[in-house]
Amino acid sequence: MVTEDYVVGVDGGATKTAALVGTLDGRVLGRAIAGSSNYHNIGSELAGKAVRDAVVRATKRAGLSHIIPKLAIVSLAGVDSRKDLHATSEFVRHAKIARTSFVIHDSVAALYAATQGRPGIIVNSGTGSFAAGINRAGEYVRVGGWGYLIDDRGSAFDIGIKAIIVAFRMMDGRTPRTKLVSRLKHKLGVSMFDEILDLVYSNRIGVRDIAELAPLVSQTAKHDKACQQILCESGTSLAELACAAARRLKMMRTPFLLAMVGGGFNSGFYFIRAFKSRVRKECPRARFVMLRKKDEPAMAAYLIATKIGRQGLKGLAPEDRWLRRVVNRWYF
Repeated sequence: MVTEDYVVGVDGGATKTAALVGTLDGRVLGRAIAGSSNYHNIGSELAGKAVRDAVVRATKRAGLSHIIPKLAIVSLAGVDSRKDLHATSEFVRHAKIARTSFVIHDSVAALYAATQGRPGIIVNSGTGSFAAGINRAGEYVRVGGWGYLIDDRGSAFDIGIKAIIVAFRMMDGRTPRTKLVSRLKHKLGVSMFDEILDLVYSNRIGVRDIAELAPLVSQTAKHDKACQQILCESGTSLAELACAAARRLKMMRTPFLLAMVGGGFNSGFYFIRAFKSRVRKECPRARFVMLRKKDEPAMAAYLIATKIGRQGLKGLAPEDRWLRRVVNRWYF
């Protein structure tokens, strides 16, 4: 095997792991997809395998199977504690995807994808949720992302679990009637609604399955006040993440880019209206944009790798020095 100055960017989550490989000057030569690399869901061994599979496939497609890349930046979901950072760093190291590999929280790559290191905030509403931001002083913060049991408000899971809760409350007579009962029964393939209890408590449906109920809520919302309320509550909760990040970064009254990413933002009018309305109350100069497909976090991880590969952590330009504090270091 030969070591050359090629670099790798990886973005791994609960659904898939994407890898890009290319040159230090930013020419992407190969990309590939593998399975989940969230070790909380599948364990360290399978997560490490997914990371390695994605990189191996990408290097093969680039015609670089005989090359050991110089550097890899691996952006992973589920890196929410020092224990997580240690565990993920270990399985990435054992995957042997590059001479040097750094693990970063997926919020860092998502933020870089949106802002290219300029001041701004990104809000992610996927299966889970988080916000992350950077200000003109190069201070970085992350808000939320603590998992479905503790947090993840404003996520697809949040919408899905609220749908189930509201439907059971309606059956008790605690809330007005909603079409969710019949539609959830059909979606989950049960004849009696209380069968959903067994699905949930026996773990026959998991976090991703519940998150996949979110589109059902947005589809039903036009003529269903219960669904409208769910979407408004979740949109407001998500906005509170962005506002908390803006407060910590002292950006409430300054113009900044607020990038939105994740399937939750496909939840329609009630969700988006509540989200933007809540943000504007505290951050009136925020400029909302949707993160474009070409700005995918895997590409951001690759671009970070090119910068560090060329300059080293200590040689980063002033506008990129915040990366020192978040690349392979625990930092809130």
